[in-house]
Amino acid sequence: MQVHRCRFVDYVPQSINAIEFAPSTSAYPYAAVGRANGDIEIWRTKGNLVHEKTIPGMVNGSLETLTWAHQTQLTQDDLEIFDTPKECADATARLAESAPRLFSAGLNAIIVEWDLAKLVPKTAVDSYGGAVWCMATNHAQTQLAVGTEDGHIRIFDITNGSLVYKSCFNKVNSRILSVAWSHDDKTIVTGSADSCVRIWDAATRTVSVRMTLPKEGRDSTLVWSVIVLKNGTIVSGDSRGRVSFWNPELHVIEQEFRALGADVLCLTADETGHTVFASGVDPKITQFKLLAGGSIADSAANGVAGKKKLVIRPKKWQLAGFRRYHTHDVRAIAVSSHLENDLIISGGVDTQVAYCQARPFPNENPHRQPCFPPLNSVISVASEASLILQRQGNTLKLWALGKAEPASRLLADQMESGQALQVYQRQKDLLRMELKTKTNLLCSTISPSGSLIAASDAEGPKLYSVTYADDSRSTVRVRRIGEFPPPGFVPDFSESQGAVLMQFTPDETRLVIATVEGFVSVVDITGWKSKQFATIRRHCGHRTTESEVETDAGSSDVPTHPGLARHQAAVAVETRTITSMAVSKDGEYVATSDSTGSIIVSQISGEQQVVVPQLGQGEKSEWPTALAFDEQSRLVIPTSLNHLYVFDVAENAFTEWSQRHSLADIPHTYNMMADCVGGVATNPEEPDCVYAYSASHITRVDLTLPPGPKRAVLNVHKRKQIEHEIIAKVVEEKEEADRRSEKQAKRKRKQSVGAQINGHSVMDVDREPDTPSIGDKAEAAVNDDDVDADEPYKGKDWESTVIARLREAGINAESPHNFRMTQRYQNLMHASFIDKNTMVVIERPWIDVAATLPSAYHRHKYGA
Repeated sequence: MQVHRCRFVDYVPQSINAIEFAPSTSAYPYAAVGRANGDIEIWRTKGNLVHEKTIPGMVNGSLETLTWAHQTQLTQDDLEIFDTPKECADATARLAESAPRLFSAGLNAIIVEWDLAKLVPKTAVDSYGGAVWCMATNHAQTQLAVGTEDGHIRIFDITNGSLVYKSCFNKVNSRILSVAWSHDDKTIVTGSADSCVRIWDAATRTVSVRMTLPKEGRDSTLVWSVIVLKNGTIVSGDSRGRVSFWNPELHVIEQEFRALGADVLCLTADETGHTVFASGVDPKITQFKLLAGGSIADSAANGVAGKKKLVIRPKKWQLAGFRRYHTHDVRAIAVSSHLENDLIISGGVDTQVAYCQARPFPNENPHRQPCFPPLNSVISVASEASLILQRQGNTLKLWALGKAEPASRLLADQMESGQALQVYQRQKDLLRMELKTKTNLLCSTISPSGSLIAASDAEGPKLYSVTYADDSRSTVRVRRIGEFPPPGFVPDFSESQGAVLMQFTPDETRLVIATVEGFVSVVDITGWKSKQFATIRRHCGHRTTESEVETDAGSSDVPTHPGLARHQAAVAVETRTITSMAVSKDGEYVATSDSTGSIIVSQISGEQQVVVPQLGQGEKSEWPTALAFDEQSRLVIPTSLNHLYVFDVAENAFTEWSQRHSLADIPHTYNMMADCVGGVATNPEEPDCVYAYSASHITRVDLTLPPGPKRAVLNVHKRKQIEHEIIAKVVEEKEEADRRSEKQAKRKRKQSVGAQINGHSVMDVDREPDTPSIGDKAEAAVNDDDVDADEPYKGKDWESTVIARLREAGINAESPHNFRMTQRYQNLMHASFIDKNTMVVIERPWIDVAATLPSAYHRHKYGA
């Protein structure tokens, strides 16, 4: 197999400025990761950390802070509206079932609430005070406190889905860098750029207490982060690298730690308030634990009851440990409030999301997610033209693959795996095009011939034609095609035309568009040269509420096929987005999945729609992380638990392989990979095999073979190494046994000759018949020694020995090796076949990403 190993794609990820977990009252445990360019990634934290969707930010946008809100209780004004307790209970239940709300703000002075389903702003208001540095919701989830550049705290009312300016606190003469609410919502704590931590009365909007930190030199101390624990203790992190714990009653520093060598930029605490994490410019994550009487404090009691009196145990904070998970500044850190997850997630300038379990910290090794979106890939490949399209921000880049001298069959048989071919034409950078859009691009794709490029932002899709001056592609001309998209690709009542996914059919006669509102539209593009387009079909299988089904059924402008009405919680509908799409090799079917886990297979030119059965059950529920059709038009579905399903569309059922092999049968190494599969490639030469890939591995799965032993070694390179070592060891033992056997045979021959000579010489000597001679004793000793030494090797089956030792090492030589894995390619962005036995693998090495980052914090090392 020939592999194009591409490392020339220059994707530059954005630094992480904010990370926030959704409130524990929400139905789904989400984590929002805010990038510096305004993009917001939504990650699902149940099970493995799975990237679900990306909300595109504004072009040249900014994001400094994120916060969630999920109101579950009625306000006093709401209670006056309802007449009966039942009406209040129903209204409270509706609040609890609603989706959490996500807010963001940055240096552009705009506060935005985002639509988690349509990936567009739902509401946007001015901060009325310039750049926004910090933001926090109160614990009742009804008010939003915003710290701005002009030194004011402004309160916004967010009850019942609103975002309205409410009040402004007194001004201080420096910017507000951090803000936090007390647990009773009566006070607000802020940190500012004038060395002060202030406690504000939320009712009077005035400062009740001002606490001052010492300066280092002439510059004021910057209080980058503040949090308030359950017992009222205030924790602050500042530019001196110190973490301070403030007494809530005396308002003085009880304890202070030199946590970092530079600025402390972020703080977070667990649900109990007994563990605090800090990090910053010095990229180590430091943990503090509250100890009571020398042991870890629990949430049950503050003392121990004796026989006569209650013994009060003094509580003190202690630096419990630290780990370095990042190479550059850590700007955001968060601990999950969902106790079943118990995750700590961090990110910063090095662009990587690192996470681990919070309880065993710092003994837990982190898992690092790739610095590029693992789903809705930023890469697409034109298989016929050998072109690569890259998307970043509002820019598209087009590359031509290089060419190598084909190896002869005789030479190919002699070449080792991974050996490079002679390249006679290197890759070429053909095009860099910046689109005029208001938001960053949601998706992009290129046709198999490379003649058409489709891209979409939040406003709608765009189509471009690509022409080349000659075969050398020295000149590339790109033109936007007018009259696209055609009327009817979304209904007239649709509020948004943005597309989250697009894909051409293999014959380039159709363009399938998945919109932000859940429509899957099929557009006829055969007349693109004359700017004639038509929407020939619109599938609505992901729109499942009764109102949606009824509305879609009434659409008569184009053939519309509504989905089946199914009962889904409000949170599922309000966060539903199509996340994956695949078109079959024959261009007959399109498969789509959404964030609720629903998978729909629709005919591109027909009315048939098939709903794939739910993956997993109960606590083992799974979500598809990618979709792909194999060479036989069967749908391959990798999941969030690293399981693999194969669905036969023609039979409307899972294949026998999927029914026979459950998640428990999947090899442990594959199943326990930290990063989920982000794509599936198929080789035309291997119709029964698929290649599942993630950022750290490519695994070949033969769908005609069982998965193999649970503890099997999957990495083909590691298997070869283990096989070589075991075989070499057994060969060495066999050679040693042969030498011993030969030596023993020589001894026996010598002893036989000596016995004959001794027999003649002592023939006439009288002795007791049962009394052995000295020679007999020596001979018996030699023979006994030889038997003891060589007994294990006599008649030994060396081939069985090798097989047994390989089995102990996780290699079953008697059964076919399935789930063949290679981890040669790291930070893998894309993998696909452009021809028979010709694969394209696109990597983004971390060393190349690190070269684009600013300088990291320098630590002096002594004694090295």
